[in-house]
Amino acid sequence: MTSRTPVPSSWQGARLRGAPSRLIVALLSLELLALVLGGFALATAEPNGASWRRLAILFALGVVFEELARKVGKQRLLISSGPQPDMTSVWTFAGTLVLAPGYAALLAAVLAAYLWIRQQREAGQFLYRKVYSGATIVLACLAASAVLSHSGASVLAPTQYPAVYIALALVVYTCVNRLLISLAVVLMGGSMTRSIILGKWDDNLLELATLCLGYVTAVIIVHQPWLTVVVLIPMVLLQRGALVEQLEQMSTIDAKTQLLNALAWHQFAARALTRAGRTSSAAVLVIDLDHFKAVNDVHGHLVGDAALFQVGLSIKQELRQGDIVGRFGGEEFVVMLPDLEVEVASQVAERVRARIATILLSDLQGVHTDGGDCRHALSASIGVAMFPDHAADLGGLLQAADAALYVAKHGGRNRIALAGNRDPDQAPVSLAS
Repeated sequence: MTSRTPVPSSWQGARLRGAPSRLIVALLSLELLALVLGGFALATAEPNGASWRRLAILFALGVVFEELARKVGKQRLLISSGPQPDMTSVWTFAGTLVLAPGYAALLAAVLAAYLWIRQQREAGQFLYRKVYSGATIVLACLAASAVLSHSGASVLAPTQYPAVYIALALVVYTCVNRLLISLAVVLMGGSMTRSIILGKWDDNLLELATLCLGYVTAVIIVHQPWLTVVVLIPMVLLQRGALVEQLEQMSTIDAKTQLLNALAWHQFAARALTRAGRTSSAAVLVIDLDHFKAVNDVHGHLVGDAALFQVGLSIKQELRQGDIVGRFGGEEFVVMLPDLEVEVASQVAERVRARIATILLSDLQGVHTDGGDCRHALSASIGVAMFPDHAADLGGLLQAADAALYVAKHGGRNRIALAGNRDPDQAPVSLAS
């Protein structure tokens, strides 16, 4: 996996200078460990022509694949905002099955170097990040090789290893790589979330498919090396399929908050409202940050963007899995809460308001742009509208919630307000914050 996670801090990540000391220590320690273990494994490996031929074949396949899919791979890197499956694992995992550990480590290192020179440098990936991700692959190869060495098989051939050891090596390879990448993400300022550790379902399927192709490649190399070129076809298709999926995600996800964008939210919310029909209720919350323009003016847009991301994360943490949250633009967020009565919806809105009020800009940037202490907290006003009490369709619910938001703003901000009934004489009601 390759890490491209942005860090909301004063350190921009272009160089290790200025990075957190714990990050520098972790990166250098793991890179040194990979260098020592890989070098020792290579030095103690018995040299033979078959291993060098297999290594050359795998490296050549990796080079041909990267050249065939170079443009697609570069586009994936440019639009990626987080760790993504490393497609070179088809060659490196195959190397753990048909090469001695030292040769497998060497293959991982030279492929990582080639990939950065030909593709990732142009896409803007920093060299120290590629060195680290290459080190994680080297350690993953060595760990998987250690598992296979306990299988009792006497030859480096995938068909000689018991199936359980192949499966265990695959799991170990994946876990070592992912845990080390997750460690770096956390040390760079990210949070140790479930999605970081376990990954996304689609990404996991892509990684599994790549590793399975690695096993197929290993079998072909041992028995019919001239057929290995056929593996390039499904690999190119997987790369293109991954790009299409990323483009689909980009069309629905807001880049600054990683929430649904306005169009996607409308589509998902309309479906949820249709399912609710006349048999159940639903709520819409319109959330607007108070005086957010001052955040951008005083602290700068980088801090403003980090604040928007943190607000989106805070909102999601107060919602159920089936609730639908998106960013409408600027500092406005919107939430659909299916199957909730007005009392519970108001409680959810209050929890969201209180959670946002705990976000301190000092956690995002320590000082103002003018050098003074940065101690401001965020706050939000929230309008709540209920289906079917306040409107019978999504557009009407948004209008009602927006009118309630107006009441909350003029009632002093940092509070919630409930929309009035359909009766035009019934005004929205401001609720205590």
